Amino acid sequence: MLQENSFEIIHLFELLSMEGGESLFKEMADSFSSINKDVEIFFKEKAVQSCKLNTSSTYIIVSTNRNLEVLGYFTLATKMLTIKLSTLSKSEQKTINRYGYYDEDSDSLKIPAILIAQLSRNFSSKIILSGSDLMDIILKQVKSILNLTSGKTVFLECEKIKNLTDFYESQHFKFLDTKLLSRDSKELIQMYRLI
Repeated sequence: MLQENSFEIIHLFELLSMEGGESLFKEMADSFSSINKDVEIFFKEKAVQSCKLNTSSTYIIVSTNRNLEVLGYFTLATKMLTIKLSTLSKSEQKTINRYGYYDEDSDSLKIPAILIAQLSRNFSSKIILSGSDLMDIILKQVKSILNLTSGKTVFLECEKIKNLTDFYESQHFKFLDTKLLSRDSKELIQMYRLI
């Protein structure tokens, strides 16, 4: 388990608002490596533009002990989520219904939710950030955001890869029956969790 005082979370928006912040971010991003090249490319090439356009918020987890070494990052966005009633228990329907609305045509609930759009640990870091530690950090941030606004739902979209979906299930995410295609035609599934 990563110790609370051994890392800090830097909001990319705040970093970019500092003088020289964009150059500092580029230095930080240059040392970042992920096993998922799409996630690495987003961090290195698209996170700044996405932040400037306010389409998502990227958070960088850095070591406080090693000159702000990047341990990992995650990107959050607000999106509407459609959940078919048949996939929810009665108690989940009751909880989620408070935050959204029922769509009769699709027999589903439509709710604003926090999307975990990107997440990865830095595979070139000397300090190991486990997937569970990364998810704990992300969910604390999501909970803080939801406490400032409203809602209880977080979701993600991922490829249907057994190791990946097993990990998300171990973090209490549940499958939705939604299948999507990514821009590069990879099949994605959605998983959600109530906080």
